[in-house]
Amino acid sequence: MDLYFALMYILAYIGLIATSFYVINIFLYYKNIPKPEPKTDKSVSIIIPAYNERKGIARTIKSALSLDYPSENLEIIVVDDGSKDNTYKLAKKFESISSRVRVFSKPNGGKGSALNFGILRAKGDIIVTMDADTFVKKDALKIMVGYFYDEKVTSVSPSMGVYKPNGIWGRIVQIEYYMGVFLRKSFATVNAIHITPGAFSAYRQSFFLEHGGFDERNLTEDLEVALRIQSKNGVIENAEDAVAYTFSPESFRSLLYQRRRWYAGLVKNLWNYRKLFGFKHGPLGYLVLPVAVITVILSVVLTIYTFTRVLLQLADDIIFLKSINFDFGGWIGFNTYLIQRFFYTLFSRPVFILAVLFLAMLAVYIHFSRKKMGYKEGVKINFVLFSLFYSLLFAFWWIVSFIYISLNRKVSWREGLG
Repeated sequence: MDLYFALMYILAYIGLIATSFYVINIFLYYKNIPKPEPKTDKSVSIIIPAYNERKGIARTIKSALSLDYPSENLEIIVVDDGSKDNTYKLAKKFESISSRVRVFSKPNGGKGSALNFGILRAKGDIIVTMDADTFVKKDALKIMVGYFYDEKVTSVSPSMGVYKPNGIWGRIVQIEYYMGVFLRKSFATVNAIHITPGAFSAYRQSFFLEHGGFDERNLTEDLEVALRIQSKNGVIENAEDAVAYTFSPESFRSLLYQRRRWYAGLVKNLWNYRKLFGFKHGPLGYLVLPVAVITVILSVVLTIYTFTRVLLQLADDIIFLKSINFDFGGWIGFNTYLIQRFFYTLFSRPVFILAVLFLAMLAVYIHFSRKKMGYKEGVKINFVLFSLFYSLLFAFWWIVSFIYISLNRKVSWREGLG
């Protein structure tokens, strides 16, 4: 069997098996487990770390103030992490608007440092981290707080969406986030969530008091803290009806910077928490994390192999053209035959059926996510763009990340959004 199709088979089978597992878990969850009631009687501290966020800081603070939550049980702590713009001045104005808002400034130390600065000054039993480019639906906080009445729950994550995506990259990322909504809930059904998004995740204050705050040297501190919770046998829930919106990077360059930071952080944190792999930690250790790692490896290998084949084909074409004195008519006819043969081979193999099934399940993901988030605008074009380009982008981001890791290059907070 051709190596290309062998890799495609393996990747498709793994994806189909994992996807089927997640779909079945979601179905069983909604059939058997009632949702917690929204609650508003726990004290909450929302911490907003900000670095050069003059464009969005006011919108984010207004969103936090508009939450449907009793003022006596809510405080908002803004930590300016040594911004070079007027972020601090813009945030400081809100102290005169609401007594719930406290604004601090500190020397630049990174996002983890800013969050820990806020945690030390927080009075709430629940700590919520809120990125400075985020806004949330008014009922999000009380929905999430309801999950903490289960004493086993250490953290609760929301559903994440992209607000009004612009351009091809934003449209693709929007579908990716829709996938995340479904997968995060699926992971929660078996306590396999391994990242708590900084956009609007909630934690028990007691966890930080017992196990320390965010890792200040870690550029994916939201991933590290989730893995640490799992390593301490904590429970991370997902409140899929609590919706938070963020903005996608508008340019390919900023999107690449963001993913490079995320993926490099994932590799380093999975290595640091490699003891999570195996049967001791349930489906997280024997299914979710291994499937994620295998998918990355196969995607990268498949992309490199495909790219190599294309280069070799181009070399063969040049040799062929030279042999026929650059008769392009003959060359076009020859390559038309090759293209026809490729698509015939592709569509006549079971891998094509697996791909169709996978896209069908992806459509189920998106339907679930749009329903939960109340999104009514059409996403057909976004779905097509995602289906055509995401796998290539995914592999490319990972290849770049591996290069940076191997060269021990550093990336910084807010080099790209997120």
